[in-house]
Amino acid sequence: MGVLVAKSPDEWAQVITKSFVPLSLGSVSGSFRGSARSSVLGPAVTLTEVRTQGASVVLRSAHLVRREPSDDFLFSLHLEGDGAVLQEEREAGLSCGGGALYDASRPYELRFPTDTRQLVLQMPRNQLRERVGRPEDLCGRALPAQHATVRVLAAYVRELAEACDDLRGDQRTEMGLTAVDLLATALRAVAGEGFGVPTGREALLASMRAYAKQHLADPGLTRESLARHHRVSVRYVAELFAAAGTSPAAFIRDERLHAAHRALTDPRYAGMTVSAVAARCGFIDRTTFTRAFARAYGRTPAEVRAAYSREP
Repeated sequence: MGVLVAKSPDEWAQVITKSFVPLSLGSVSGSFRGSARSSVLGPAVTLTEVRTQGASVVLRSAHLVRREPSDDFLFSLHLEGDGAVLQEEREAGLSCGGGALYDASRPYELRFPTDTRQLVLQMPRNQLRERVGRPEDLCGRALPAQHATVRVLAAYVRELAEACDDLRGDQRTEMGLTAVDLLATALRAVAGEGFGVPTGREALLASMRAYAKQHLADPGLTRESLARHHRVSVRYVAELFAAAGTSPAAFIRDERLHAAHRALTDPRYAGMTVSAVAARCGFIDRTTFTRAFARAYGRTPAEVRAAYSREP
C-alpha cells in the first residue's frame, strides 16, 4: 500500500480505517492534515508510518467492535509530539521513543493533542499470544523509551520502516516476525519490572508456565518435573493449572503445538523437516504429533507449511 493522504476529518477517518481497523473520529482540529504509509511484512503483519498535523482523537468504539470485529493487536511507537492510548480504564502516555500496545477486539481511544509522527506495528492475535501469553493484560500500559528492550525495539522498527522498500518478499516476512519477537521481549521485560506482576499462587503458576515454555523440547517435561523444579507436590501443580481452566499436560501440549505452528510458518525454519520441527518442540512420535496438530489447526503440519510457502 502506498501513501494515503487526508486533507479533512472525513478523509482521515477513511484513511485510518483502510490502514488499520474500522475507526471513527472523536474530534479533529480544523486545520488537520494526515498521512499513512503502510508496508506489508508477510501474510499478516504490517508497519505503518503515520504523520498528523493538528489535534485529533481516534476511537474504536464498542459499536465498531461488534459490527466490524478484528482480532489484531497494534503497537504504536511514538516518534514526535504528544499522545496517549486509553484502553480498559488504563491510560498510557506516549513519549518519544516509547509506545503502547492496544487490542482491536476491544474498544480503545487514541488522543493526539499535537502534531505527531508514529510507527504502528499491526499483527494477528495468535502471533503475539504465542510469544507473550496474555498480551491483553498489557494493553493500555506505557513501554517507556528509556527501557533497554524498548530502545532496541524502537531502533529496529525505525530502521525497518526506512529499509522496507528495499526488501524482498521473504525478507519482509522474516523482518516482520523479528519485529514481533522484539515487541514480545519488550512486553515481557517491562511487565516483569513494573506492571501486571502476579503474586502468590498466580506467581507460582506464571513461573511454571514460563519454565514449561523454556523446556518444550524436553520430552521429559511433565507435571512431575514441574513439581520437582518448583518444590511442590504433583497434586498442587494440578490444582494450580485446574484453577486456570486447564491441566499441566494440556498446557504443555498446546504450547508445543503453538511452537510447532510458529516454526512451520516461519521462513527462518524453512529448511527444517517436519520431523525435526516435531522433535524441536518435544514430540517424540511423528504420527502422534501430526494427529494432534491436525486436530488443533484443521490441517496437517505439511499442509500448513505448504500453504505458507506459497504466500507472496
